[in-house]
Order: sequence, then structure tokens, then C-alpha cells
Amino acid sequence: MLPPTPLRPLARALALALPALSWSAPPPSLSLHDSLTPSPIVALSSGQALIQGRSTQPDGSPVALRITTASGHAFHTSTPVLAHRFSASFPRDFPPAPPLQPDLLYVDASAAPDAASPDPLNHQAQALLIVSGPGPAERPDLPQPFSDDLTDASGRQDAAAAHWPQIRSLANLYMASRAARLAAVGRPHFDLATPTDFAWFRQNLSLFDFDHRDRDWSTPLGHRVAPGFWQAAWNTWFNPSNSHPWDPSPAQPHFRPYTFTNDLADLLILHQMRRSLPRPFPDHRDALCHQALANLLALQHQAPDNFALPDPPSPRENYTDGAWRYGLFESGEFLTEGTGWFANPAHSDHRRGGVFLGRALWALGESLLAEPSGPLADRIRAALPRSLHFAFHDGPARGYTHPSPSGLPIWRDPGEHGYLLLGMIAAARAAPDLPVPSLQGPSPLPLAQACAQALDALADPPRPDGGWTQYPDQDAMAIAALTDGALAFPLHPSAPRWRACAQAAADAWLALPTPVTERRQPTPHFGFRQNHHMTHFMGPDHRLRFTFYVSGHWLHALAKLNKIAPTPRYRDRCLALLSYLCGANPFHARLLNELGSVPNFVLDTDGDGLEDRLTHDLYPESSAFVQIGLLHFLSP
Repeated sequence: MLPPTPLRPLARALALALPALSWSAPPPSLSLHDSLTPSPIVALSSGQALIQGRSTQPDGSPVALRITTASGHAFHTSTPVLAHRFSASFPRDFPPAPPLQPDLLYVDASAAPDAASPDPLNHQAQALLIVSGPGPAERPDLPQPFSDDLTDASGRQDAAAAHWPQIRSLANLYMASRAARLAAVGRPHFDLATPTDFAWFRQNLSLFDFDHRDRDWSTPLGHRVAPGFWQAAWNTWFNPSNSHPWDPSPAQPHFRPYTFTNDLADLLILHQMRRSLPRPFPDHRDALCHQALANLLALQHQAPDNFALPDPPSPRENYTDGAWRYGLFESGEFLTEGTGWFANPAHSDHRRGGVFLGRALWALGESLLAEPSGPLADRIRAALPRSLHFAFHDGPARGYTHPSPSGLPIWRDPGEHGYLLLGMIAAARAAPDLPVPSLQGPSPLPLAQACAQALDALADPPRPDGGWTQYPDQDAMAIAALTDGALAFPLHPSAPRWRACAQAAADAWLALPTPVTERRQPTPHFGFRQNHHMTHFMGPDHRLRFTFYVSGHWLHALAKLNKIAPTPRYRDRCLALLSYLCGANPFHARLLNELGSVPNFVLDTDGDGLEDRLTHDLYPESSAFVQIGLLHFLSP
């Protein structure tokens, strides 16, 4: 058995932080799994979305169905049970619903006679259907109440914003949902338009820092230069388990919220990708991306000195020009050793190269690709070479960068190298001739050529059984990077090798079963590689645990791979992952929910081989990576 090593220290600690804020529930009397299997994707050309399910109720019993669109409009119908099944079609059976269009359809089913039961969880099920077509204009937008700044394109805010009705409807829908009730945060009568509920949402459910949104931003807030700021979690998450009090008092210590550089980067990647989607509402995403990018750029160290502080008993790190700070407090102070998250010496995300550089560069690359002539494009072009020099020229001597079998440098590990490569490739699509440091010598190279070198380093022979490591998140990102490189540079002589390496690694992982002693039914999720199978017993509690940022990584990797090597095994695994997240799970609940958020993990608490614990830990990484993977899957 593998030791209980976490996939990532930050993910582990968050997963353990709130184990009590949930409860288990038996399966409900009805199910919508048939609507999601084998696919939650509805072809726009079909004109109808088929809703079908099963019920333990007798024939003739009514099932109430409600479909809420991504724009926040709700449509209702009722359909009878026949031979323990029920069905309806949207929009045909939901007058006055408009014709089918690219959309997210949030489906709620309830056994109508028991809708007023004291325990409605026994009589309700949820699903999410994704209506999409093959063209760029036929992909649905992804609403983001979880990370929205409640400002529209004209600068109007909160209830005056053009997209307030959508945000209000989706937030209310989530708070009354089965998922929220299972996570012990449900409030059936919640209404975002009520001042007390709005205040609760801002403190307990939103990543955006509303505390400083409306200050005078003509003057920066310390190192923070703009209002676009996504915290590591909502305000009330910050507490003695993950921070230290800045303004302590016996009655109520104050824990200052902060963002991690990697979380800021992950959400920025998602929002940059959303800029190419059709927009039903004029939200603030363009300006929000500019603001978040400015804050991310402010986190790059641009001086020769070492910003790392002494960190006993560990050796002091050596982070100099081009390296990335660990994060920012909302007050504009840098997150450093001994502060915030790192007040706990066990939190080691910043050590041995950290988890910040690769994802920061990925966000820079996606930002340059989204807007090659944007207001911060020149700063991105200047920042990229600095970080690549730190990674590939300073990194080897400091132990952060390691040689591949052929001697080419790999930044930290295959997964972190994969993040970095995704950023390099995205930037090279926009600026292939940008001069950057070579991986093999002092002379600069065009960025496209440096990408090829970094891809060659990753495509050196991996493990004999395929892949690089025992960690599913690392190998997924290596596969995604190699596949993206083959797509970006199809005529490069090494492209067939990149593609073959990615495919061999993916096939090796797909062949790994999960033992029935861990989960009594097959699962699409990925765990640690262990000999000839995967284990999902992660963490010191030795319980079945699915961690969804990993699922998002694999959705991304397999979606990309399916574009260069189309095969049912890649597409079917993507669909199985999406189906689970959209409601085909033991909770009968949307895990990719109305807020645009995804929980960090689920657990099997009773050891019966089926997960039963859904916790209130909506999470930046899982929310961003699942939707990034979805957008890659839906893209032409």
C-alpha cells in the first residue's frame, strides 16, 4: 500500500478542514442518472433534451420536473411514472420554453406528492445537461456566481448589474438544491436580493474579495494593484487551522484572507477561456481578467535578491529574479513563510520550487493568447523570459529543475513542467518568435523552438508501464502538454513522438482498474497508481476519496488527446467523468453546480465501497480545472 502522501499538500489540508459540515443520505426514491448516461451532452442539432429517470413510486405517480437555464429562467412540467420510469422532453413539454439553444440546463426532479415532506432529500434528484453544438458560437457560456465580482460591462454593480437576475436565480437555486442540503449549507428560502442573505453569500460562498472592491483604486493597495482578486476561499474559511490572527482579540480574532498565486492563476485561465464564449449577459469578465492579470504580474519577483525567508527546520529556499511569490493577502501584503497558510510549518507548498511558477506561466500564456495586443501584453512578453530563465538556467543548480534521461531540464516534476509547457505553448500560438532562454545553452531562442525543447524533455522515455509517476494529477498534465504541443506544432519532426508518448501514458492509466475492495462499482475517477491498479485510499484516514481537480486534469488531457487520436476510450472516459460531475453519482446531485463551483472531494465514510459524504468545501482548483477541461472537450 502506498503511504498516505497527498496529491498536493494544499488540497489535502482543505480536504480535511471541514469533515463535519455534511451528512450522509440514503438514495432518493427517484433518479435522473438515465438522463446523464452515457452522456450529459445534448446535441444542439437534436432540438430536444430528453429528461428520463426512474422512480420507486407506483404507476401514475406524478414527478415534478423543473429546468432552470443558465440565464436563470425556470420552466416546469409534470410527468407520470410508468413501470418505474418517467420521461419528458425540453423544450417541447415545458411551455413556454423557447427553442433549444447553447445552454446549461439545471434539472430538478421531485416526487410531487412528497414535495412537502419533512425530509425532501428522500424525494428529489438533480442533473445538469450541457447543450452544445460543433461550432465556436454554439458552445454554452459557463455562469460563474462563485467568482463573479457582481459588476457588469457598464460598471453597474450588485442589483443594478445587467446580469444580476442570472446571478440571483442561480445562487438561490444552489442554496435550495440537494447538493447544498447534503453539504449542510442549504437554505430553502434563501434570496440573494435579501440584504442578510446577500451578506451571507459574500461572507460564506463567494471567492471574490468584496471587502475592497469599491475603494479608490487609483492608488494600489500595497503590492495589490487592482480590485480583481479571488481569495483562496470565502471569508469565513480563514481560521486558526489555515492562518494566524492579524488583529487578535479574545472575543473575535481577525484572520486576513489571502489568495495563492496558483489559485489566482487557475481562475484567470478559466475566465480568459470564457472570453471567447457567447455571452448572454454583459458581465465584467474582460475588465476582471485585466485586473486579475495585473495582480498576478505583481506577484512575479523582478530583482536579483532572494525573497524567500529563513524557514527552519527546512533549508532556506533560493527564489530570485523570475520566480513567483506565494500569494497576496487581500490587504496587499505578500504571503511569506510564517504568515497566513504558511504559519503552519506542515504547509510546504512553497518549498522545493513551489507550486506557483508553472501555473502562473500557464495563466500568462492563456492571457496573451486571449488578447495578443491587450493592455498587459507587453508585460507578459517581458515576464515569460524571466521565469523561463529562472526555471531552466537557475533551477538546476538550486535543485528545482532536474534532467530528463537525455539531459534536458524538467521543471520540478512532470506535472509542474506540464503546467509551464501549457503556458509556453499558449503564448507561442500568439507570439511564436518571442525571444526566450534556450533550455540547452545561453543563446535565446524563438519561443516556439523553446517549446519544442521542453516537449522533448517531457517525451523522454517514461516508466516502462507508461506514464511518469504514481500521481494522476502530474501525469495528466504531462499528457495534456504533450498533446497540446502536437496540436500546436504538427509539422515539427518530434510531434509524432510527443503524440505517441502521450497516448501510451494515457492508455496505461486507462487500463488501471480500481479494486472492488475499495469501490464496489466501477468509477471514472483517477487515483494513485499502485502496481497494476489504482487506489483511491488517499489521506491519513485511509478512506475512499475522489478529488475533483484531478478529474478536471484528466478531462482536459483526454479531451485534448481525443482531438489528435480520436478513439472511443478517450471520449467515453471524458463523458463518464462529466456524467458523474453532472449528477450521475451516489448523491444524485450536481457537483458542477449552479455557482460554477465544484467541491474539492467526496468521501466514503462507512467503508461500504460507495462515497457518501459531500462536504461544503467548494474549491478554486477543482472549480477551475473541471471547467477548463469541459471547455477543451466542447471546443471544435
